[in-house]
Amino acid sequence: MTRQRRTRVLVLGDPSLRRNFADEVRASAEVTLVATPRVGLVLVTVRESARRSLFHLGEVLVTEAKVRVSGVPGLGILQGRDLDAALDLAVVDAAWNAGLPLTAGWISRMEAAETALEATLDREQAALAATRVEFETLDQGSAP
Repeated sequence: MTRQRRTRVLVLGDPSLRRNFADEVRASAEVTLVATPRVGLVLVTVRESARRSLFHLGEVLVTEAKVRVSGVPGLGILQGRDLDAALDLAVVDAAWNAGLPLTAGWISRMEAAETALEATLDREQAALAATRVEFETLDQGSAP
């Protein structure tokens, strides 16, 4: 499972999964806080499609934490203000990077959580699609 998929499930999915994984790591390995969780702003840069130029859309509030598990670094960063979640993400990331044996048992749990998350997101998308409005325009000069 890639880091991107793993992080998506841990951030958007059931928060108890993230908490349980982090607690398992804390119970079985040495966790050292490198940087206390903190709130900050991240600049969002996007590419404008017509001109292919970059522009700054704005800033997003994020929470970030850094830890070491068994000497291996881990980073937790997520949108919004949630110090505990950022710390748990960092602990899970470091444990995964360290290749701790307990992470092997996480894969099936993560895949099940990912399936549940996708089903939830699909239901939300279907509900939003029902409210979609189609606009028609009349072009000048296209009249018969």
